[in-house]
Amino acid sequence: MDVNRRSFFGVAVASPLAAKEAASKMIEQAAQMEAGGIDLYSDSLYTGIATGGEEGPMRSIWDAIKDIGIPEWKREDLRDDARRSRTLDPDIAAMKSFSLGAKMRMQWDRNYQTLVDRAVAQTQLERVKQAFFEANPDISEY
Repeated sequence: MDVNRRSFFGVAVASPLAAKEAASKMIEQAAQMEAGGIDLYSDSLYTGIATGGEEGPMRSIWDAIKDIGIPEWKREDLRDDARRSRTLDPDIAAMKSFSLGAKMRMQWDRNYQTLVDRAVAQTQLERVKQAFFEANPDISEY
């Protein structure tokens, strides 16, 4: 069989054995990650403090941050995310007495604060949503 760049995906789709093998490899890799102690859900942090209503020692990192503050590694991660934006808000861009570098730093600080605020609001929204679906088991989210 002649496989070139145009027929590659057709061959992959036509082979159910290839699909089965790929799926089994993904499942095996996920099992190895869990066995090695790597959590599949990256937004959880082991704190040893159980929150109300939840079972087990795992809780959201944003719940832990409310109690212990933002860890340095998470702060740097959020700062990196905030620096990805290369646009300025109109109110910052209109400041004529500031250099472009100063404006960018102001924008990045604003983006950082927005990321933190949204993450905290998202955890609160998830709690409200979870309570709603627990109170109304006949309603599906999807």
